[in-house]
Amino acid sequence: MGLHGEEADTSSRYEESTMKYERLVQDAIEEQKASPLDILEIGDTSGEYAYLNNFKSTYVRTVRDIDKMFEGDRSCRTILEIGAYLGVVSVSLKRLGFDVHASDIPEFYGSSALRSFYERNEIPFAGLNLRNTRLPYESGSFDAVVICEVLEHLNFNPLPALKEINRILKDGGYIYIGMPNQARIGNRMKLLFGKSINHPIEYFFKQLDKNSNMIVGLHWREYTLSETVRLIEKMGFEAVREGYFHAECQPRSGAIRKMLKKAVYSYPPFRSFQIVVGRKVSVPICDFRLTEANT
Repeated sequence: MGLHGEEADTSSRYEESTMKYERLVQDAIEEQKASPLDILEIGDTSGEYAYLNNFKSTYVRTVRDIDKMFEGDRSCRTILEIGAYLGVVSVSLKRLGFDVHASDIPEFYGSSALRSFYERNEIPFAGLNLRNTRLPYESGSFDAVVICEVLEHLNFNPLPALKEINRILKDGGYIYIGMPNQARIGNRMKLLFGKSINHPIEYFFKQLDKNSNMIVGLHWREYTLSETVRLIEKMGFEAVREGYFHAECQPRSGAIRKMLKKAVYSYPPFRSFQIVVGRKVSVPICDFRLTEANT
């Protein structure tokens, strides 16, 4: 039975808006292909392009979610993306009319090509390491902080960083977190067969390889959805949205594989990724003991 009346109109509007975000993201990705950045200067522009395409559906989701969060009120909303990397999300949000700021690790900021890219797109870009105790932004500066595919890469305690994100957000501002779901079906199956859910030991060597583009590629600590919610609630946020999602199958994926994934992912906790949106409701009172041993 097909959709009728308001149901059909709603579905049509959703598909139309999703296509708009897909075009924005795809344009940003194709610009990277046309003018490769090679930010670590190791000749891996094809790897950068492949990475962007691999995460395309998550970029679309992020851009759509942020836009819907402030729909009709973009020009006066200031967004910070932490871990912006090659700028697909930041550029897409900028082209929607948001006032966007971007940041990434100092090693990426050191790329003159990357700095020039952000300058051309009129996006202030900063190099920072979340290990530092204070972010280079004034208190209450942002309406939202986007931090996707970042927390799982931190090899230090994330609480001081979350405290800083709370500080730079306006009252009622949002933290938007997207990252892998530790309880995904793939990890459950690995544990069932006695295998580790962590990266193989060989990845330690790959991360330190001067010819590898995996400088921050390791996931040091993944989280379940309930852990992520608890993490932000302890740091002055109210979870206003939480859920699971999975990246779309690649176009070349076989029909059987697509059917199997659809069946498995019908149980949301099996899905590969999670999203948690928190609204700032208080300022955490934390007098952290910050030492070389715990940060």
